[in-house]
Amino acid sequence: MNDFKVLLKEVDVNGDGRINLRELRQALHRLNLPHPGWKAFLLMRQVDVNGNHLIDGNFEVKVLINLLREWYGIVIS
Repeated sequence: MNDFKVLLKEVDVNGDGRINLRELRQALHRLNLPHPGWKAFLLMRQVDVNGNHLIDGNFEVKVLINLLREWYGIVIS
């Protein structure tokens, strides 16, 4: 999970500590997922529990990691 958090920090281009849709798409692209834009859109809709269009906080990151495993078989340890 720490490696994935490092990846999220790398794609956080504005350095605000939160992941927007564009940054999530870039992270999925780096994971070599096909159709990263579409997958980022679908994931953001599920992960963004507070409705601010950002992945912020450990809870939302954990939800993201669980969905990546469940939907796409990506295991992040």
